[in-house]
Amino acid sequence: MADTHENAIEALRAELNKMSSQLNNVVKSLENRKDEATSDMAEKLNRELEKLRNFASERAQKAYDAGHAGIDEVGEQVRRNPVASLLIAFGAGCVLSCLFRHLR
Repeated sequence: MADTHENAIEALRAELNKMSSQLNNVVKSLENRKDEATSDMAEKLNRELEKLRNFASERAQKAYDAGHAGIDEVGEQVRRNPVASLLIAFGAGCVLSCLFRHLR
């Protein structure tokens, strides 16, 4: 009778060890899948970040080009009408001077 109980306990231990091993395998499999999913998500985020960097770079270049074109246009206006440009600059300076004097 004691042999029967010992055999049953040993069989139960063996079954529990087998289930524990299977559970460990499932956990490892889930961890691997989690790592794969995390890796995929990181790759997607990196691609989106690169798209945003390119978009920002293009916009900055367009803004720079527009500013540069505006500066060239002002420069051309000054070359064509130097006296008028000088008078406009003098007038703007007077207005700013008056504004700052009243702020004190």
